[in-house]
Amino acid sequence: MLEDSHPAFKFALVGALGFIVDSTLMVLLFEILHLELAVARIVAFVCAASSNWLLNRVFTFADRDRRGRKTLQWTRFVISAVLAAIPNLGIFFLLMLVLPEALGYVLFAMCCGILAGYYCNYRLARGWVFNIETG
Repeated sequence: MLEDSHPAFKFALVGALGFIVDSTLMVLLFEILHLELAVARIVAFVCAASSNWLLNRVFTFADRDRRGRKTLQWTRFVISAVLAAIPNLGIFFLLMLVLPEALGYVLFAMCCGILAGYYCNYRLARGWVFNIETG
């Protein structure tokens, strides 16, 4: 059933799993290990981006040609994740300037940032990272 779903839906599902990875790691690093908020947020983001690349490669864009392109594809994914991180992390940190550093507010700011970065990330993934013609 999911195999026939639109790639944007699959991308959103992978993103939801990435959110679980992202938020769980950020809470662990910030609340339990007491790392600075910015450090915890960035480390969690990198881990989530890595899991998302793999899941998008084997699930969302599994129909795309994947032969011999892992390094190039990973590089493009990292670049696109950084570009999508501009609205994602920008919104997060802007909201954290005005919101208290309480867990509920931090998670709210994360959600706002993730939604802001979704469109950019999907378009880059579909048109550039996992594009058959440019591989």
